[in-house]
Amino acid sequence: MNQFTLSFAFGLLMVLSVTLKVFSGGIGQSVTTAHSANEDIAALLHRNGYAFSLSDPNTDPQWFYATKDTCQLQIADVSPQGWHRSALEWQARGRLLLYSVEGKLYEHQPLLMPMVHHYFGRAMRYMGIQIPPVMARAIIVGSQCPTHPIATADLEGLS
Repeated sequence: MNQFTLSFAFGLLMVLSVTLKVFSGGIGQSVTTAHSANEDIAALLHRNGYAFSLSDPNTDPQWFYATKDTCQLQIADVSPQGWHRSALEWQARGRLLLYSVEGKLYEHQPLLMPMVHHYFGRAMRYMGIQIPPVMARAIIVGSQCPTHPIATADLEGLS
């Protein structure tokens, strides 16, 4: 094959790829459009009798502050790549910090597999294949709370 044929084939492949993305809605679509932001956290807290409020929308991560009697919880979406870990550990000093990632609870945020799944899903979404994003949630349990103030299965279900 000569250089012109290869260039033409590559150009045609690029045009076809962009056309498919534009017409299938793959470009300009938020990763979270199919996942309404934090409604599951609000529903979980409400079901378990917690009164809650949200932190300012310009904070990162945006926290749900929940109280029930003397028990205080904080729950937020965090980066599956671990970008929030240091800030979370600092903020949770003296309290229990849990992570709900890929359907399991952890005391330390797992990084390798959630990051692999995150970038794989990102590549699939870039190609127009709809895969839900990896959800990682941080849960800070106040010192006045029992170790698991909400059922473990419910907390695992946040991710």
